[in-house]
Amino acid sequence: MSGMDSPKIAIASDFLLSFAAIPKAQQKKVQEFLSKFRENPTSSAINYEKIRDAKSKNVHSVRIDQAYRGIVLKPDKGNVYMLMFVALHDDAYDWARNHRCEIHPSTGSIQVIDVSKVEAAIAQPKPEAIEKTKPIFSEFKEKQILALGVPQSFIQLVMTISSERELEQLEDRLPTEAFEALFMLAAGDDYESVYNTYNDHINTEIDVDDFDAALQRAVTQRSFKVVTDDLELQKMLNAPLEQWRVFLHPSQRKLVSMDAKGPTRVLGGAGTGKTVVAMHRAVHLANKLILAQSNRKILFTTFTKNLASDIKANIKKIATDEQLARIEVANIDGWVSRLLKQFNYDYKVVYDGDFQRKKCWDIAVSQAPADPYFPDSFYQEEWRLIVQAHGIKTKQDYLKVSRVGRGTSLNRIQRSLIWPVFEEYRNQLNRNQIREINDAMLDAMQLINEQKLVLPYTAVIVDEAQDMGSQAFTLLRSIVPEQENDLFIVGDGHQRIYRNKVVLSRCGINVRGRRSQKLKINYRTTEETRRFATAILENVFVDDLDGEFDKSTDYLSLFHGDAPVVQACSGFDDECKFIRNQIGSLTASGVPLKNICIVSRTNPLRDNYKSFFEQAGFEVYALSSESSDNDKPGLRFATMHRVKGLEFQYIFIAGANEGVIPLQMAITEDPVEKRDYDFNERALLHVAATRAIKGLVVTSSGVLSDYLKLKY
Repeated sequence: MSGMDSPKIAIASDFLLSFAAIPKAQQKKVQEFLSKFRENPTSSAINYEKIRDAKSKNVHSVRIDQAYRGIVLKPDKGNVYMLMFVALHDDAYDWARNHRCEIHPSTGSIQVIDVSKVEAAIAQPKPEAIEKTKPIFSEFKEKQILALGVPQSFIQLVMTISSERELEQLEDRLPTEAFEALFMLAAGDDYESVYNTYNDHINTEIDVDDFDAALQRAVTQRSFKVVTDDLELQKMLNAPLEQWRVFLHPSQRKLVSMDAKGPTRVLGGAGTGKTVVAMHRAVHLANKLILAQSNRKILFTTFTKNLASDIKANIKKIATDEQLARIEVANIDGWVSRLLKQFNYDYKVVYDGDFQRKKCWDIAVSQAPADPYFPDSFYQEEWRLIVQAHGIKTKQDYLKVSRVGRGTSLNRIQRSLIWPVFEEYRNQLNRNQIREINDAMLDAMQLINEQKLVLPYTAVIVDEAQDMGSQAFTLLRSIVPEQENDLFIVGDGHQRIYRNKVVLSRCGINVRGRRSQKLKINYRTTEETRRFATAILENVFVDDLDGEFDKSTDYLSLFHGDAPVVQACSGFDDECKFIRNQIGSLTASGVPLKNICIVSRTNPLRDNYKSFFEQAGFEVYALSSESSDNDKPGLRFATMHRVKGLEFQYIFIAGANEGVIPLQMAITEDPVEKRDYDFNERALLHVAATRAIKGLVVTSSGVLSDYLKLKY
């Protein structure tokens, strides 16, 4: 069918959730029905039956088979068909009798309201003490609260809410966007900020009968998806519970589809959907290239090989083959190595653990003077943060360079005395034809500039930006010219678990003002886990990737669960038995082992716990650096570094002992080195804790880490 009158088919998120709950045999029949329905929803082969006592007008049931029915809304206005729900005959009809579908008069969003829950909430009497408490939204007018997306049927109830606890009881009753807006307002966000997020139709008259127009609004598109082709529909039905593929929060969708005049920085705490936004942004920009008939590409880069691999797999779930062909996913180190190799680079790129590099370093540090005396760790940090970061090659440059931010001051004589260490280290690296990755990045940038290389990219998307240093961002700035949509940088300083740090403005990247956005809703963890994880970094300065403070108090989880369990055990066996009992309770309640991960600070510790549970008869699976295979059965084991970027229903952080978290470091007197190391270790624990979706347990085999003496 074609032309102006072609029917528009929309699928509700509730339809996908209900589809996921029915047996596989019926799912296949639903898929067959949908294929026929999408081809021609007016076909006489489709058995429509009007449900006369439905809460909304024009609601019909459609026959899937003898037992199952789908619920379809066909508004009077426009040529729109909306698939709302699917279930057994009686359950489907009950859903239609209890749910009203309407367009909100202020936000223009399509809302599905369970009328029975509204009636129950209104009928519920309030305790006398609460009745006398001042309502939390008393400073706002009804009209203002309605403008945030609260349905008219709820307004009287909302205006009498006296506590956050009371508000939380409405979470499964209010439309999601209305509850979120109220929650953010109650948490202290200013009204204008909340209003601009949830209502982008200022001074626009809303036609409450025009469902076609409503489906085009970002606020509706977090719950409804207009299906445009069979492949897209099939992808949705193949993974109906992975709703991040289809439905985005309005603040996320704006970031995905906006046209930026230059670089954009997106901040947000763990679980706020930063990587989801980055992936959808890549697909959006790739689609723009297709429409422009351009053969150029989007470079999507991140710090670790593990995360790049996970991102590549997930982008395949949301992109067509044509879009995929225009998205190149690579960790930054791998990308640099491949570029240099194309130009017959003479050096082998090495990392901290490389034996040859360590040998070069040991020879260089033997040149260190007895007076002034500095430990090895001081020289390593001086090399990394000053000499290498500023590309210093001569003694004269070293004498002049600013050392702001280093904890140990040096006068010119002291700089002259220690310079031979760095000079010798460079000589040793050159002699052995090896390069550290940070120097290789500067070589790559020099190559691009000197050869005047025109790379095939129109835009670069950076995920986990907090883990990259200044060399990486200086290089990335040179990969694409300054232009519209050039750099999209996603990160969170609270999750900086490596020693790299950046001030974007010093790398030629301006993200001030409107070029910076922040995601504020945590979709992964419970509020209890979020508070616990945030408390680990309390009273610690966290930067926003551009040298300014990034607070952690302005993002929230909207669902609740049990408080994290912290347990100090007398020894290793005692700890493992405690964990085993906890896991036994979870599996007895139906939680698969593969949804539980035991996380440790180091590889040897991980292997110790794995051995215990293997010998105890558990099926086990250690996450490797290459794979986090979701389909393999077994209790998961991972290091804190490896679990970054992943999520599990239940996380056990084992071996959280004093001396292990933080891991004891080489002795240093430099206060800045100590502070940075302490920050990285706290961030590592914070990251591990925020991998938990439903529950978090932290244990030790002895004295607990000081980091766990928290108030949360």
